[in-house]
Amino acid sequence: MPPEFQSDLGLAPRGTAWYYATLNQPAARRRNLLLLQAWWRAVRSIPYTVSEPSVAAAKLAWWEAQVRLCQDGRPDHPLLLQLQPALQEACVAPSALVQVITNVRTSLQQNRWLDWIGIENHLDCGPGQVARMSCQLAGQGTSAALDWAAALGVALAQVAMVRDVGRDARHGVIFFPVDELAALGVKARQLLACDDTPEVRALLAHAATRAQAALAKADTLRPRDMGQAALPGVALSRMAHALLREMERDQYALLNQRLSLTPTRMLWAAWTAQWAR
Repeated sequence: MPPEFQSDLGLAPRGTAWYYATLNQPAARRRNLLLLQAWWRAVRSIPYTVSEPSVAAAKLAWWEAQVRLCQDGRPDHPLLLQLQPALQEACVAPSALVQVITNVRTSLQQNRWLDWIGIENHLDCGPGQVARMSCQLAGQGTSAALDWAAALGVALAQVAMVRDVGRDARHGVIFFPVDELAALGVKARQLLACDDTPEVRALLAHAATRAQAALAKADTLRPRDMGQAALPGVALSRMAHALLREMERDQYALLNQRLSLTPTRMLWAAWTAQWAR
């Protein structure tokens, strides 16, 4: 893929997880997967990059209008213009993208969650739905493949929630249920103030353990006959496991730093994914 194409459309730049996870895919499939991820990144970043709620809502409304134009094959944005034929070929309805936008819109209106079920449902309608669409773009539309993709998408989002706890807190968002905070003795104001206490670290350790279990459960759902189409998901799962180990090694000091893997480690995860069983 030409570098100018990547920069023009905001595709995954060198050094990102998706850049490495898709290296083992055929060129056309890789391009479509990166287009979808670029769209998802553009939409999901709005609550974090736009401080005025009304402006953020207007941006999401604009994206929704662009998605609806895909039904007629004439979106204005070059990213969707490139992605639309692949979505149509994979039988991904525009309503699936609208659901993702609606999910992000919820993030503008809600920054607290009563229980884990609510958070899990929220993740399923956002990252889980994007994972389903990615699976379809990879030519895998069976219910078993889509169930695996959704479970993996939710698990990966759980890992990201732990990693990004500091960023979320600085934006007034707490992705931990109220009942869990109470059970572990963590006050919301501690997280919002990025107050690194033993209780907060225990909360993050608990969330990391849950994310690791979700990754393991997702792996049991992966159909073993998906072949090359499964490799990006396997690679992303391996990267997530490695990132969780880094968090544990750093004793979950995550409120004031954001951990990430080196490009070499991500490349290794992508390379070894082909031998997954």
